[in-house]
Amino acid sequence: MSAKKTSVIIVDDHKIFRNGLLLLLNNFNFVNVVGQASNGEEFLEMLETKIPDIVLMDINMPRMNGIEATKIALEKYPELKIIALTTFLEDDYIEQMFEAGVEGYMLKRSDIDDFEKAIIRVHEGGNYFSEEIIKVITRNLNKNKNRRVRDLKLPQLTSREIEILDLVCEGLNNEQIAELLFLSPKTIEKHKSNLFQKTQTFNTVNLVIYAFKNQLVSFSGSSE
Repeated sequence: MSAKKTSVIIVDDHKIFRNGLLLLLNNFNFVNVVGQASNGEEFLEMLETKIPDIVLMDINMPRMNGIEATKIALEKYPELKIIALTTFLEDDYIEQMFEAGVEGYMLKRSDIDDFEKAIIRVHEGGNYFSEEIIKVITRNLNKNKNRRVRDLKLPQLTSREIEILDLVCEGLNNEQIAELLFLSPKTIEKHKSNLFQKTQTFNTVNLVIYAFKNQLVSFSGSSE
């Protein structure tokens, strides 16, 4: 990590939780919590004066929920990186937050190590999903009675594309993948562009979700 600290804003309507999360984040010498908001409206007002590196965003809040706040914030500040932080495991909430553009999704009960990994990984350009979130995404796949028909519609990926897709789904960014595969970041970006085109996805998070939903990669636990 660089000497510059990662700035974070916490958005949650429960003050006790915000205070607890603040204490947790203060254990990380690379994090600086620069603001707190109790709902989406307060958060958007805060963005007028400070743009953080990372936002930890609750979903179910009064006045404006996290889904709407995320959509509005990313439309105005597309480089903003948001991690959904919630107690909800319902499919609808997860899909709506992904569609809104979050780079990560964690449960509030996650361990301190998970928070550290998530903040570092997302700040570096990767993504991070709690193991429980991936299970929700994939749990209905085996119930699909039309699996064979759907398989016929899946894209044909090269061995290199599958290799890169696996690493993308582990949350690694282009530079990290390039280093592991002894390739240039530009080459990785080209392969990812091909993956976007073949899967008809438009960003890394959508690509990851597509890969898990269609079992293009195997998942055996959260990223280390």
